[in-house]
Amino acid sequence: MLILVAALTLAPLNAIPQPQAAAREQVPARYRELFEQRDAEGLRELWLAHPTLILGTFDGDLERSLALWEKSPEASDAERIGALHERATWGARIASEATGRPIFADYAAAFIGWNDEQKLAFRAGQAAFGASRRHIQAAEFDAALESARECLDLALPLGDWWGTAMGYTAEGMALQAAGMHAEALVATGQARLLNAQLGLETPEYRNLLGLLAGLVELARWPRALVCANDAAALARRVNDEPGLRRVLGERARIERELGLPEAAAATEKELEALGD
Repeated sequence: MLILVAALTLAPLNAIPQPQAAAREQVPARYRELFEQRDAEGLRELWLAHPTLILGTFDGDLERSLALWEKSPEASDAERIGALHERATWGARIASEATGRPIFADYAAAFIGWNDEQKLAFRAGQAAFGASRRHIQAAEFDAALESARECLDLALPLGDWWGTAMGYTAEGMALQAAGMHAEALVATGQARLLNAQLGLETPEYRNLLGLLAGLVELARWPRALVCANDAAALARRVNDEPGLRRVLGERARIERELGLPEAAAATEKELEALGD
């Protein structure tokens, strides 16, 4: 139950420690320098050193290009927009080559190819996700599910993989909050896989908490154990000690359900070592 509560809590992202502020400033600055030098190898090294900052860095250029269009749709600065698109697609292509994840290059290519109607659909998808969050916080689960699916319907055809991950996350949370655990696993599982591909650790971690809650509720113990191990690893990476305690508690329970008393005892010792 504690895992379920944690999974359904919609605290701001900064409630879980994020990459250091210095890196969040330094990586984009270095990315811009490397583009000016057309130093692909340098950017490859930068991405591999900071995989969780890849998407946000080149997406900043994409978002700025869209903001320029929104400021003046009929007379937007095509030259500035084109320059931002060039840098973003360069960065995304190298990210895909470096990580072996085609999702980065595909996302950037989709973004720069949208027509005016599709740009508006992208923004509408973001708004639908926000509406779903508000409905969940108000315990309006039917409305939350409707908004989440609207987000998905808008994001998927655009190749907006970040928005798609957000839509699946919202759908899974709405279904889980309504007690539809099996259905929630489908959506949350899709969200987790997308967020992992996108390098979005905190959203992936939240997805794992949701998956773990559902798998325990449905007594799907083998998959729950794998999920608990993954969630524990991410809890450590994002420095969420309260979350790690909850996950380890659930993992010990899962191990006992699987007839693994020695593993459960080891997990309990690991939990005790964290202290009060």
